[in-house]
Amino acid sequence: MNFKIENNFLDITNYPSIERHLEEMASKGWLIEKIILGNIFIYKRIRPEILDFSITPYEIETAFTKKSKGELEEFNSVCKSVGWNYATKSYDLHIYFKEHGSEAMDIQTDDEEEFKTLELIGKKYIKSSYIQIALLLFISWITLGRLFSSVSAMKDGITQIAAPLVTVGIILVIINLINIKGFLKTNKKNMELGKSIEYSDSKFYFNRIFFALFYIILFIFIIYILYAAILLKNKFILIGFIPVLIGSIVGVFYRIFIKPAKTTIKNKKIGFVAALVVSAIFSILVFGSSIMNIINGDNHKNNQTTDGYNVLFINDFIDETLKEDGDLIEQASILIPKSYEYYSHSRGYGSIRTEYSKALTEKLANNLVNRYKRQAKNALTGRYSREIELYFKEGVFFDYLLTSGLTKEDLHNLEGKEIKEAMRATNNIINERSIVKDIENLWKLDEVYFLNYEKTEIVIRNGKEVFYLEGLDFSDDEIIKIVKDKLNLS
Repeated sequence: MNFKIENNFLDITNYPSIERHLEEMASKGWLIEKIILGNIFIYKRIRPEILDFSITPYEIETAFTKKSKGELEEFNSVCKSVGWNYATKSYDLHIYFKEHGSEAMDIQTDDEEEFKTLELIGKKYIKSSYIQIALLLFISWITLGRLFSSVSAMKDGITQIAAPLVTVGIILVIINLINIKGFLKTNKKNMELGKSIEYSDSKFYFNRIFFALFYIILFIFIIYILYAAILLKNKFILIGFIPVLIGSIVGVFYRIFIKPAKTTIKNKKIGFVAALVVSAIFSILVFGSSIMNIINGDNHKNNQTTDGYNVLFINDFIDETLKEDGDLIEQASILIPKSYEYYSHSRGYGSIRTEYSKALTEKLANNLVNRYKRQAKNALTGRYSREIELYFKEGVFFDYLLTSGLTKEDLHNLEGKEIKEAMRATNNIINERSIVKDIENLWKLDEVYFLNYEKTEIVIRNGKEVFYLEGLDFSDDEIIKIVKDKLNLS
């Protein structure tokens, strides 16, 4: 093999020790060719040589400026003129080498000037780290919140993989931030005392382990997306990444063409804002168009394509045969390896929804049932809130409230309370009357809960299997018989 990949770590705190490491690798017949993201070292095979390496800081870009290709080539040519050959770079750290013993001037000769450059680079990293941490914490808050409470998160592999990915990312950024801040603080004092720059000799094993873990999880994340999009034919997976893709393209365009441009910082800021606006508008248009194409396109699957899936059809419950359409979406996750949703609908009749999940364990299946109950509770709270509030404010009773199990008498008994307290008490009544266990054991299965007062929503657990059904009277004996037969629950 003519190349070698190594998990290592390079930043402004430790580059002298990396110089020694690269010299050791060259003596073994490996010359550094590329460094990706500061920790993936790629070497090419050479004849074992004794080489000297020098890593020098040279700021490539700031928030709104970037060195042009010509400026970088000019800097490299200056280094070459004093005896150093360019190897590669990692962000603002440029790597040069020469034959051992050959005469060459030191690229950096003044500690104070070198530290000024390191300080600029370090402060830039600190600012970007704070932004990254804020963004990652926000994503983590959303992801973890869904992971521990949402029905969809149990069935969605993206959420389950993204949660540890984001967590590891936060840890990495925080560790590096602490290292950089400590390095700058220590060496600022050293400069004031006339001392040399103090670098770290650490092997950074902790950083390297977490980087390796991050890339492993990222690889699994990408594989899952491809699996869901290609094998499960879940088009919504790819559509969700449209804004990310467009934002990345616009960002690359900005970095290549606007940042290096010879124009004022003010104009570059205008260009940056314009890039954000264009990215947002274009993402919304493409995202919306893609969703509509799927809805109006060939995303429908007829009855023949559902062979092997336990789902309900409208025609299962009527004597006549209606033309019906169906939407089938399949998912897979770590906790729920197999799940799918089927939405059967026909003009003039309505719709029937089937959601199927097979969990790894019965305990996880029970957890999913509880999530469906919680989801139903949240839905009920929002469904009737406007009508309830109008009653307590204006005394108007809507017959629609009867579908929640509420009576006018229930509301009348709460009229003396403050509106917030009365609404809270009202929602409790709705939940108590709507989300109820199958105490009559009509279904004769492990767990069964009706999720609304009219009993047109239900969640069923039979061992590791969980069904969520919507659209029929699931307390009716004849319907129960048909459903159990169609879903193999007999």
